[in-house]
Amino acid sequence: MQRMEDIQLHMWATPNSRRVSILFEELELDFEVRPVNIRAGQQFEPQVLELNPFGKVPVVTWRDGDTRRVLFESGAILVRFAECRNQFLPADGSARDKTLAWLMVVLTALGPHSSQAHHWSRLAAAPSELALQHHKQLVKRVYRLLDDRLSNAPYLAGEHYSIADIAAYPWIDVWEWTTLNIRDFPSIEDWYQKLRQRPAVARGMGLPLGAVLE
Repeated sequence: MQRMEDIQLHMWATPNSRRVSILFEELELDFEVRPVNIRAGQQFEPQVLELNPFGKVPVVTWRDGDTRRVLFESGAILVRFAECRNQFLPADGSARDKTLAWLMVVLTALGPHSSQAHHWSRLAAAPSELALQHHKQLVKRVYRLLDDRLSNAPYLAGEHYSIADIAAYPWIDVWEWTTLNIRDFPSIEDWYQKLRQRPAVARGMGLPLGAVLE
């Protein structure tokens, strides 16, 4: 197992950040939260840009011997730490393939489409009903896919809880942003309620302490 010490998680109360804090809680890592208030523009401050030139959170830093390591992009962080701890991502075989495939669905579809729906439903300075409906339909397509999958398996990758579920949960938790109703997707709702009971999920969703996105 690779040694990872002095772990710092630069994050805010965003779904992408909280998928990482959930994983770290599930892995029982000793880590320090460094809040980066994106509503105040702190992600563009020099000390953050030095870690991630894209000016986004989450970013993780840790010490590996005498070397200070840096990793950004939530999907990359999930894969890296799950592999290093040999949890929530199978090492090989079809189970790994399924986990990575469903993780990519979450990273490339659920998150981005939900984020755009949120922008047009709550944040846009000049709201557009046409844009909102466009992104709402894209989210609905993903929800239908996930609902069908979860009607045939307890977790997204199959029989076992994985980083695919961890990546998806924080976005499903803010389903109201999309103007959809989670109760119209009963398999997703059952899965959501099951994950909600996990202590590590509750702890991860509470970070940074006191932070709110809206």
